[in-house]
Parts: sequence; structure tokens; C-alpha cells
Amino acid sequence: MEKELIIMIVMIASIACVTFTEGFKQYLKLKKVTKADINQDELELLRKQNRHLEVRVQTLEKIVTDNSYDLKREINAL
Repeated sequence: MEKELIIMIVMIASIACVTFTEGFKQYLKLKKVTKADINQDELELLRKQNRHLEVRVQTLEKIVTDNSYDLKREINAL
């Protein structure tokens, strides 16, 4: 009877280990997909911010390279 009990315990432990391992694999897979989705959203947000900043820089370049800006700066320097 003792041998049967030991065999049963080993079998149950083996099944439990396999089940836990497969569940953990699925958890990691789902976590990876979720993280990838977050990164895509974050990437799109950064692209939008980059476009916005490019427009602002272009506007500032126009202001600074304008001839009237140099004149104002020279007048203010006096």
C-alpha cells in the first residue's frame, strides 16, 4: 500500500508541475502581447509629439531667419 501511495503522490506532483509550467508559459505569452500593444500605443504617441515639435521648430526657424527679427534684435541691442 505504501508503494501505491508514493506512486500516486509522484504522479500528482508531476501533473501539477506540468500544469503549472504550461499555465506560466501562457501567462508570459499574454504578458508579452500586452506589452507589445502598450509599446505600439506609446510609439504612436511619441510620433505625434515628434510631428508637433517639428512644426514648432519650423515656425521658430521662420521667425529667426526673418529679416525683421534681425532688425528688432539690433534695435534692442542699442
